[in-house]
Amino acid sequence: MFIGIHATWDVYNCNADKLSFVPYIKESLHTITATLNLEELNEAFKQFEPIGVTGFILLAESHISIHTWPEHNYAAVDVFSCKEFDANVVTGLLKKLFDSNKIELNKLNRGSLDLVKPSNLDIR
Repeated sequence: MFIGIHATWDVYNCNADKLSFVPYIKESLHTITATLNLEELNEAFKQFEPIGVTGFILLAESHISIHTWPEHNYAAVDVFSCKEFDANVVTGLLKKLFDSNKIELNKLNRGSLDLVKPSNLDIR
């Protein structure tokens, strides 16, 4: 058992137009969080000139982020969540959202419950 799952996706051969500007990137991240039924708390997006986006949504369960390089038809995406989710569902969404035909998924289990020590904090 683990405290959370941290999954990353290297998304290759994307539609550069879809990676270029904040509105579509923001919509895409919101689609992923809605599909995974994750609770959004706050967000920040940065538009680079002339193209490219960095975006982040703070979640009650942790975060989702994206960094795009339209000039390379590439995006780096990650989701870290204490709520279990199906990373393959996200892979399918990314293929569809960014017209990608090559995605590499990496999954990390974070915080082994066998190794963490219980706190003596009173959290009643």
